[in-house]
Amino acid sequence: MKEIIIKVENVLRKMGLDPDEARTEEGQWNIAKDENTEVMIDVWEEDGHTFFQAMSLVCEVPPDEQAEFFKLLLEENHGFCEAAFTVTENNVYLKFTTEANEVDEDRIFKNITRIAYYNDIFRAKFA
Repeated sequence: MKEIIIKVENVLRKMGLDPDEARTEEGQWNIAKDENTEVMIDVWEEDGHTFFQAMSLVCEVPPDEQAEFFKLLLEENHGFCEAAFTVTENNVYLKFTTEANEVDEDRIFKNITRIAYYNDIFRAKFA
């Protein structure tokens, strides 16, 4: 787990961020592109595997026309590169999750920025 934490913190430094300020606890960081776009980064171990995840809140699930809304999410998922919508506790998030042994610093950077980019697009679309 230490190896992926070092990679994530190197990426944050390259992005001009202080990993110590962004860290919420060991293996977790919250960064913000702007006041509307926050990306939560997590590294954890489970069943002998280490995982990396970047996730960002997009919006709440609307109370009306949910079937149409969920269909739209599924249709939009089709066009994503290494990202997907997920719904938990009535909130819609964009996320990327992978086993940590499969990522280098370049891929970490690309997926953090990709999640933020997709968030900008869909925050505006769902507003």
